[in-house]
Amino acid sequence: MRAAVVTEAGGPFVVRDDVEHRAPGPGEVVVRIRAAGLCHTDLSLAAGAFGQRLPAVLGHEGAGEVVALGPAVDTVAVGDRVVVSWVPRCGHCSACRRGEPYICRNRPRSSAQGAAMTAGGADVVAGMGTATLAEETVLPVTALVPLPEDVPFTVGALLGCAVPTGFGAAVDTAHVAPGETVLVIGAGAVGLNAVQGARIAGATTIAAVDPSADRRRLAAELGATTTAAPGDLDGAALTDGEGFDVAIDAVGSSGTIRAAWDATRRGGRVVVVGAGRTDDPVTFSAQELFREQKSVTGSFYGSSDMWRQVPRMVEAWRAGDLRLDAFLTDVVSLDDLGPAAALQRAGEVLRVVVTP
Repeated sequence: MRAAVVTEAGGPFVVRDDVEHRAPGPGEVVVRIRAAGLCHTDLSLAAGAFGQRLPAVLGHEGAGEVVALGPAVDTVAVGDRVVVSWVPRCGHCSACRRGEPYICRNRPRSSAQGAAMTAGGADVVAGMGTATLAEETVLPVTALVPLPEDVPFTVGALLGCAVPTGFGAAVDTAHVAPGETVLVIGAGAVGLNAVQGARIAGATTIAAVDPSADRRRLAAELGATTTAAPGDLDGAALTDGEGFDVAIDAVGSSGTIRAAWDATRRGGRVVVVGAGRTDDPVTFSAQELFREQKSVTGSFYGSSDMWRQVPRMVEAWRAGDLRLDAFLTDVVSLDDLGPAAALQRAGEVLRVVVTP
């Protein structure tokens, strides 16, 4: 089959036609990918970030059809339309029983999860355990979320990561309430969906901060009531001098996390949804943690239970409340992935969807 292979850190996505996946094992299925999102995380992994082993077939946003079943699979059937979740759930650990499958204690690590592939007979890693930048991939059945018939695969692919991560950060992690004031730092695909989540939740003031004028324009289009470049936001004027009820950091650096803290009112909530570095500590004094009574919360995968979140997002999309067109820049074929990845790397686009 065809798949995009990254051979070395910083190297290009090379589409090869000699890639093979193994047969599905117990509890696994083969999914024919009909659409896959190109996420900036994929570009970071292609550069060798997060300890990604190479060569690899990357991609963790995807939607497609089940084409083969492994032993002991009875919850899906051949022909079912699905969204790929890169965080499979076991369903029985304490986290899953609490309704927190996004931090499932038994979730396999990416190096052991899902598709094992070869290219030209040589082993290739399945990035994020999903490898959606391939025509087919092998996945645990617990990584599949049903996709309704009326939802295009291109939309379904976006529902796999960027949308639930940002939407969930506002709705499920921050629990934004009607009438609250919200700051979103970083207006990439995740930040834009945090803006949408805050708007849908009923926030009355939504400020989006990003250095890109184009991203600020999109943020305003999707619900931000105020936009500003870093350093230019007058948060005090927007909140009667009190500070924001909620600040969502979609960047994940010590500087932006600290800026989110400083912009939040006493007793407010800071949500960190950006994936930061392990060597970038954030400093708070013991006194200010005690005095300010603010909470700082991580948001892994938007705290999204995907088996509840996907139906909720689909309903919001059907109603026209959750807009996906603004940051869906283009749909390209797998063979055109190289130029699309170059655009993503240059920061010129927000999200490209790749189809076979």
